[in-house]
Amino acid sequence: MDQDEPAVVLYDFLYRDSGRITSYYAQIFGSHLSSTEETNAEHKGAEYSGKVDVKVVSSDARSTSTVQRITKRVLVPHDVTTTDVLAFLTGKGRVNHDVVAAPHGALIIAQGTVVFVDSSMGELALSAFREIARAERSKTKAQQNASLIHEQKVALAMFEKVTFPSGFFLATEEGIQIVGVIKDDGMEETIPSYYFKHGTSGLTDVYVVGIKEIPTDNFALPDEGLIGVGQYAAQAMSNVLFPANAIRVTPIALFRALL
Repeated sequence: MDQDEPAVVLYDFLYRDSGRITSYYAQIFGSHLSSTEETNAEHKGAEYSGKVDVKVVSSDARSTSTVQRITKRVLVPHDVTTTDVLAFLTGKGRVNHDVVAAPHGALIIAQGTVVFVDSSMGELALSAFREIARAERSKTKAQQNASLIHEQKVALAMFEKVTFPSGFFLATEEGIQIVGVIKDDGMEETIPSYYFKHGTSGLTDVYVVGIKEIPTDNFALPDEGLIGVGQYAAQAMSNVLFPANAIRVTPIALFRALL
């Protein structure tokens, strides 16, 4: 590489929300970039001349042969769409670096150590919960907590009907916890592959760009009926999947810069 040539920063995208990125690109640049084309045309020509004699008529004959070769390359944008969107948003100051102070619905960026969780972890947690409930029921009547057993029974019946979504947990150096739900098809690798490579240590120096979500306390559903049960179930699932004090984020991309 020439010493005067600037170094290219490479980004290793761990996760991308392709639907949102495509939507943002169309809103920013006025269209969706599906592909670009490069065309190169090469012309080759040859001229021929000679004397033609037909009986009494004599004339010069001249002909030209031209060969045109066209090479067309169709380029799929792939990461160009993602990097263009992120570069535009960060360049225009639309992304907040202060995650704690950022308001609801704001775009944020944070760096830290990330751990991914998939549905298999939910199944393992459910198995552990079943064991805790079984241990409580195995106690003598005098030692049993009837209220706790009832709550465990209701929670088990609920969780057994639920498919746990995949998610991420990112901890910054300042101790801020950022969590969110992710789409499995947006992962560059399967989540279990990170378990085998990193265990519980997580992956360091990872950036998350996303939308901050702050639950409102000004809205409450009725406690009775089906809607009340649903409210209880939703809160219970949130408490099982994420720490209560963690900042909720809808992730757009998780990536790291390669050295």
